[in-house]
Amino acid sequence: MDPTEPAPNGGDDVLSVGLVFSGGGAAAEAWHAGVVRALHAVTGWDARRAELILGTSAGAITGLCLRAGIPPTDLYAHRRGEPVSDEGQEIIDRVTTPYREGRSERDWNEQGPQSPTLAARALWPPWQTRPLHAAVGLLPRGTRTTEALQQRMAELHPEPWPAEAFWVTAVRLSDGERVVFGRDDIAATAAEAVRASCAVPAMFEPVTVDGQRYVDGGVHSYTNADLMGPPAFDLVVVSSPMSGAAGWSTVRGSLSDAWIKARDGVGLGESRAPASDRAWWSEALEAAWSDGRAFRVARRQWVDDKLREEVEGLRRRGIAVLVVEPDPDGVELVDTGNDADVDRTGHAGEEADRSHPAQVWRAELAADADRAVRRLLSDRAGLRFAGMLRRAAS
Repeated sequence: MDPTEPAPNGGDDVLSVGLVFSGGGAAAEAWHAGVVRALHAVTGWDARRAELILGTSAGAITGLCLRAGIPPTDLYAHRRGEPVSDEGQEIIDRVTTPYREGRSERDWNEQGPQSPTLAARALWPPWQTRPLHAAVGLLPRGTRTTEALQQRMAELHPEPWPAEAFWVTAVRLSDGERVVFGRDDIAATAAEAVRASCAVPAMFEPVTVDGQRYVDGGVHSYTNADLMGPPAFDLVVVSSPMSGAAGWSTVRGSLSDAWIKARDGVGLGESRAPASDRAWWSEALEAAWSDGRAFRVARRQWVDDKLREEVEGLRRRGIAVLVVEPDPDGVELVDTGNDADVDRTGHAGEEADRSHPAQVWRAELAADADRAVRRLLSDRAGLRFAGMLRRAAS
């Protein structure tokens, strides 16, 4: 097929577009903002018009922003610290709850495995083991609380669920199965679903919805793009800042450094952490994840492999897939950020210090995503996607 053709099926049919937002914390939110802005600028297609928006973790926040009605250009402008339209500001002003992460008090005995049942199921039968799920089951429960996130999401989107199709992924802690809020028969509001999808294991508390505990949907996949198979779309756009070039050669020299930083960060360098430190396992994991370059590289490789598998499956069904991910320079930019210093929600309420390095980083990342999309849609391989999006916009 000529890559400049606007659609695979010909005719005058209205093209259907599905939109996937991956997880990835503050970096993902900034990246997604740049992606949707550039898609609109180049083709005229407004991401709010997507037939289905699928969000995982931070991607679920972006998806709900769009389903709440915030224009793509305003998502970008807000993350850049630039003025937004009256339409966007009216929606942003709904959110009045400050974003805060509390710490829950726990007994030392509660720092054991958060789900032994999940660990056992993930390791048996041995020829179908799921190592990541086993690790999640064996990790202690996180100590950060996210009630404020749920409240902010409820203020952003007051209705229980968007009228337009909106799916949010999470993982059920009891058995490790992926669930899809908005598709599966689970009684949940959009705010509850987003909070559950953002519950990073061992950092955040699992979120209870309709009697079940859930953790971050990224445990199954950062993108979960395979869900876009049925229903079949003409085009699926995947915004994925955590995939792309990884480079396994950097892992070997970083593993020991990651562990040393994690150990020293919680006082285990020369002696065991004091008994009063109830959450030292969570603190160790958080330090390793934040400071350990090897963990970031390994994570990116896993995300990349998983996404390639999902995309190949969609393409075998005849679905065109446009993946927007960082180039090597963009990967370095993504990995230099510190989520702890960034307003994770990024779309409401408080006026952030735009001169803060974390805010500058977020603004640069959004701009990098904007440039990435413009490059993709302007080269010959991307002309077909640009034509499809223009048809969808019209």
